[in-house]
Amino acid sequence: MSQLEETAFATDEAAASALANECRNDLLTELRADPRQAIQDDSIRCLICGRVFRQLTNTHLRGHDISSTEYKRRFGYNRGRSLMCRALQRAYVDRAVKSGLASRIRRRRILVEPELRRLGGARTIALEEVLTRRDARRRSLMESEPVARGARHS
Repeated sequence: MSQLEETAFATDEAAASALANECRNDLLTELRADPRQAIQDDSIRCLICGRVFRQLTNTHLRGHDISSTEYKRRFGYNRGRSLMCRALQRAYVDRAVKSGLASRIRRRRILVEPELRRLGGARTIALEEVLTRRDARRRSLMESEPVARGARHS
């Protein structure tokens, strides 16, 4: 390969890399607006670096100098959200059901600590929950709207 061809190849590679970075940044911006979309059936995308995994581990998040709790708070996930793809989550649920895990849990804090009951579930509402509630409200309005229209025109 001549020096001119090598320079052209390097330029093409740099342009392709820049385009890929721009597309990844656009995708990350979109996913950060609605973080639920980052969790797919077979993958979860890290909202910091954009890489795709089956599960976001503490080891990966430590590379970004962040804990899973901080990650969930930063991107608006519920505290109880598991940072894994849905397929892996289903596998873990199936395994827990088969092993009878629920029957081996001996202490439920809400029953043992009455002050938790008095709080009545007071907690911060995460972005994920706000978006889910908004979508549910929109769906119910869309389902009831055709009936209302039909009643007006009759």
